[in-house]
Amino acid sequence: MASDARVKAILADELSSRAAARFADAGDKWTKKEMGFFFPENENTVDLCVLAALDRALEHDGTTVPKKVRNNVAQLISTSTKAKDAIVTIALATFQPTPK
Repeated sequence: MASDARVKAILADELSSRAAARFADAGDKWTKKEMGFFFPENENTVDLCVLAALDRALEHDGTTVPKKVRNNVAQLISTSTKAKDAIVTIALATFQPTPK
């Protein structure tokens, strides 16, 4: 499972490259902003951003998730979702059960 700290760094990188001016405007308080702050009224771009962050976190772990999980992440994170909540959602989506 990706840690919240690692997902936070990944999402910060995605936001700084996809919405550089808005990310800079948010400064240290970027995690308190809604995703719509970075992508006003653009749910599709929010989805692309969070799914790219999810993919990077999974790649780092060398794991994958079913398409249904990806779809659920895209549905759960919207323009009204705070970035800090998006971080937790993405991190939880990387959880892989460990066999006994």
